[in-house]
Formats: sequence, C-alpha cells, structure tokens
Amino acid sequence: MLKRFSVMDLILIAAFAAVGIAIKPIVSPFFKMISSPLGIPGGSFAGGFYLMWMVLALVIVDKAYTGTLFGMLQAIGVLIMGMSGNQGAMSLITYTLPGIAADILYMIIGSRKGVYAQMSLCAVANALGALLTGIIIFNHPPLFLAAISGMAIVSGIVGGILSYGIYSSIKALRIV
Repeated sequence: MLKRFSVMDLILIAAFAAVGIAIKPIVSPFFKMISSPLGIPGGSFAGGFYLMWMVLALVIVDKAYTGTLFGMLQAIGVLIMGMSGNQGAMSLITYTLPGIAADILYMIIGSRKGVYAQMSLCAVANALGALLTGIIIFNHPPLFLAAISGMAIVSGIVGGILSYGIYSSIKALRIV
C-alpha cells in the first residue's frame, strides 16, 4: 500500500495527521464547554475540526488509501501519546474506519476538490467516527446516536468548509 505514495505524500499525510492530533488539546476544552451542559460528547461536536486535516490530506495527496493511512497514523499517534482517553486500543477502529469511509467516498464523488465534496467527506468521516464511538465505547441508545450523528454531520460540514478555505488559499499561493 505504501508504494503508491511518494516520500512527499507520506510527509504530508503524517504532518496533517500530527496537526489533527496537536489541535485536540487546544480545541477540545472550548467545545466541551458548549457540549457538556447539553449532554453531547465533545468529540462528535469538535470532530469536524480534527477531520478537516484528513480532508486536506485527501485533496492534496489525491491518491487511494490516503484517508486510511491518515486514520491509522492518528490512531497510533494518540495511543503512543496517551491521548486515546476512554477509547484505548479501540482508537485503531474509531480512527481508521472514518478514513476508510472517506477514501471510499472520495473515489465515488466526481468533483473531488470542491467545497461540497470536502463538506461531504468531512461530514461522513465525522458521523462515522461519532457513531462508532457511541456504539463501541459508550453503548448509547439509538435516539442519542441519531442526535450525536446529526451534530457530527453539522460539525463535519463546518470542517469541510474550513478545509476548502485552507485548500483554496494554499492553491492560490501555488503551494500545491
């Protein structure tokens, strides 16, 4: 699988995965201030801001398995750094499967680098991550899972818009 990627591709994927991990301790407290009183898990609310980095990796690298590799790297990173919280080794599933879903969607959609594509990619990945965490880790009831998924989709849409803004900016500067 790694033979598909150049060294630059791997550096970009690893860098974006690292940025996604690095912003968690900065962004999480803000979102938990809002989500905790509402009884909503902070991860589903903030996930779009973590996953926008995966979407950026997908649109910049533009190769199959980028999302999968991103998710695996993030899972390994949070495990090594002790940031997996209550997920533990299940992080390997809850981080990797959203990357796989984003890869599948990325291969299906036509205009991959537009704002709607990036919103869709981020929303689907975040919703799946929130669902997996809600089912596997917390064993939430179906109605609560639906509410969490809705919040995750909204957060993913916002993350996709931010991803598109960043991508457009670096493309205008001819960085990519």
